[in-house]
Amino acid sequence: MAFAITLNFDYQVNASLQIGDDVYHSMPQSAGGFEVVNVDNGDIITHIGKVLDIPNPFIITVVSEHVCTGVGVPVGCAAIGDPIPGIMPPPDSYISFSKDRRVNNSDLLGYYAAVNFKNNSTSEAKLFSVGSEVSENSK
Repeated sequence: MAFAITLNFDYQVNASLQIGDDVYHSMPQSAGGFEVVNVDNGDIITHIGKVLDIPNPFIITVVSEHVCTGVGVPVGCAAIGDPIPGIMPPPDSYISFSKDRRVNNSDLLGYYAAVNFKNNSTSEAKLFSVGSEVSENSK
């Protein structure tokens, strides 16, 4: 059993948000003049569900599997099939998302580099060193 949640934003959602991404909410706290979420200090990040639809840049529809069931009913569940308390994001909550790593894997399948150095100067130039750096991304 699942239910759909429509989230409306006053701003455009991140352009990299896709159908199937996981959506979370958390309540930011003031710290040093900034609004932050600090899980090390006990702030909670709650999984809402997966993006079902993005009808326009200001609205997303999320499908959530977090419903009250007849087994081990959490405190606050009024009826079977209702959202588990705390799943619905409260006003002013911070909404974030993550990608499915099985689908959005940015690993290289191989490697190759070709470099062509050209001296456009009319005088002699010496090349002392050439370096490169490779780093894993999205891990």
